[in-house]
This record gives sequence, C-alpha cells and structure tokens, in this order.
Amino acid sequence: MQHEIASDEGEDRWLCTLLLQQGYRVEYVAASDALTEAPEGFNEFFNQRRRWSPSTMANILDLLLDWKHVRKQNPDISTVYLFYQAFLMFSSILTPGTIFLMLVGAIHTAYSAIDLWLVFLINILPLVVFVVLCFNAKSETQVKNFTLNFNCIYYV
Repeated sequence: MQHEIASDEGEDRWLCTLLLQQGYRVEYVAASDALTEAPEGFNEFFNQRRRWSPSTMANILDLLLDWKHVRKQNPDISTVYLFYQAFLMFSSILTPGTIFLMLVGAIHTAYSAIDLWLVFLINILPLVVFVVLCFNAKSETQVKNFTLNFNCIYYV
C-alpha cells in the first residue's frame, strides 16, 4: 500500500527516493531546463496538494524505515539529514492538530462567553464532515466542501 501511494501519486519523488536508496546522489542544478504545468486555479491546486501530500509522507517514511540500508548504501546521506526527514514527518503529523487546537483557543479567547467544549464541537464538526467527504466524495465535492468549511471557520 505504501509503495502504491509513493509511486502512483508522486512518481518523481519516488524515483528520487529509489535513487537515494541505491546510493546515487540527487542534486539541484540551477542551469537545468524543465517544463511543468503549474496549477492555474484553486481546484487544480487543491488536487495537486491532495496527491502530493500523501506521496511525500510515504516517501519520507520509506526512507526512514530503511535508514540503515540507506546509510550503508549512500555515504551522502548523513544522520543529520535523516533527523531532518524525521522532523518533517513528525511536523506533518502534528501540524493539523496544532492548527485545530489554536483555532479552538483563539475563538474561545475572543468569545469567552462560549464554553470551551462548545467551541471545540463547533470546530470539529466541519473537520469531521470534510474528512468523511475526502474518503467518500468526488474531488469536485471535496473542493466545494473545503471552500465552504474555510468560509465558515473564517467568518465565525
């Protein structure tokens, strides 16, 4: 399952991970020419992020789970780099919950008359709806729901 996510959703990232695991170096070359089609609208951008986020996490996890082999195979991979990748994985997991709790705290501070648990429920309801729709709805519905939830949270 993890390799399917890594390869199907971010082929270039997966290729780089495979190259690193085999001992090759991946370097940035400023003088290189590349052609890419960047998202022009919100729907395209949303779909790109929805595809890239899981593949990025899957590739980082693949690199971290195979760290002994990668270090032995590739002398360019340092312990500091692996710690950095672990920090990225940890941050990616922690960030959504932190943002949620910061929203709850900010709304509770701004409207102190509202009970903290009520603010928590008000904030978690659109989040639960969004997560359910992400697993069950088409991407057009997800985008509509995302903008609706964002507008609801923004105007509260």
